[in-house]
Amino acid sequence: MLKAQVSLYPVDQEGLKTLTGLPTKFLAEHALDYDFRQSSTSLDTTITGSADEVWSALRHLFQENCRQGHDVVMVTTITQHN
Repeated sequence: MLKAQVSLYPVDQEGLKTLTGLPTKFLAEHALDYDFRQSSTSLDTTITGSADEVWSALRHLFQENCRQGHDVVMVTTITQHN
């Protein structure tokens, strides 16, 4: 099991309101535990699950925001959970 703590920052602070998290359907299909918070400067998420699923979720989160035209910075801390 992996636990990823992710902060997604818009390059343009106005873009914070339009950033998207992981859809509920994606989380259910991939059996991930998920905690989401939006601060005044970032979209903060904790994702826990199997290694393959967590990596898939991180890729999806970043790519989906880029696909929507957002310029973002993603900072991630990953820990192994047994």
